Parts: sequence; C-alpha cells; structure tokens
Amino acid sequence: MSEYTSIYGYIKVDREYEKTVNFIKSIGKDVEYPFVNTNMFSFGDYEIPYYYENIFLGFASSYKYFGLDLSDWNKFILKIENILRNIDFESAQFHVESAIGDFTLYWETLTKNFFTDEKENDKLVRLIKTDEWYFGFGRRGTFVGDLDENQIFYDYEDLRNYPNLNFVYPIPK
Repeated sequence: MSEYTSIYGYIKVDREYEKTVNFIKSIGKDVEYPFVNTNMFSFGDYEIPYYYENIFLGFASSYKYFGLDLSDWNKFILKIENILRNIDFESAQFHVESAIGDFTLYWETLTKNFFTDEKENDKLVRLIKTDEWYFGFGRRGTFVGDLDENQIFYDYEDLRNYPNLNFVYPIPK
C-alpha cells in the first residue's frame, strides 16, 4: 500500500478577498496532523484583468498515510470548515488521491447556492444541507455545482464502508 496521499483543490472567493486572505494568513503553521498551513494556499491575483468575477485560492499538499484512520478525514474536514466559516466563499472543492481511493470533498454556501428548487435531494447532486452550507462528495463543475454525469459516483459510500472508517457527516463533535 502506498504511503503517499496528495490533496489539492480550490476555494472560490465571493467578494471579500482581502478579509479572506488575511484570515488564511492568520492560520500560520499548523502543528496537528493533518497539517493545513497558510503556505499550502496560493492567493491568486486580485487585480483586474487577471481574474474575472471570482478569485480562486488554490490549495496543495502531500501527506504520509493520510486517510487510513477516520480521525484524519474528520480533522482535515473540520480544519477546512473552520476556514470556510471565517471567509466569504461561494464553493470549495478538494481532491484526495490516496491509497484507499480517490475522493472529492465539496462545499457550497447556502447564500449562493444553485439549488433553490430543492434540487439538493436529487440523486445527481447528492449534497447534505447543514445550517451553514451544502456538503458532498464527487467532482463538480466550478460554476454549476452538479456532478459530472460521466463520473461513477460512490465516494461517500466508499468512505463509509472502508474498513474501520464508518465516515459520518456532519462530523460529530
């Protein structure tokens, strides 16, 4: 089994770019695995014409033996959600390529959602609505939020059923 896991993705910033960047810079160096440090983010360019409509912040990191224990998933998701809770975002998507499989974590804000027609219950969208946002698995379009119709989508079930993981969302506190 490979010991290497890569996680990369983006946060689509809505309007408050400076506040968002300042919050991520305030994170500094994380001392608890899985690490989510300021330097794992790229801030893009906030000057027009170098972006259009929304600014995207990038994230990339590699981890050793990530995901073999449920606490890895829970801690990583909670750390990302702490960031999302403190910034102005529309959506976020993080791809996890690991020894146990490839997964995509997805969040979308309630205030900017594309699911006003209660489409969130549709099997194609498959998002869990919380008081703060929608959460789900699967690669999604950057601007629409729908799952790629060509993708075979079992991420959530795979993670729930992987031996000894029993993943549950929202994460129990």
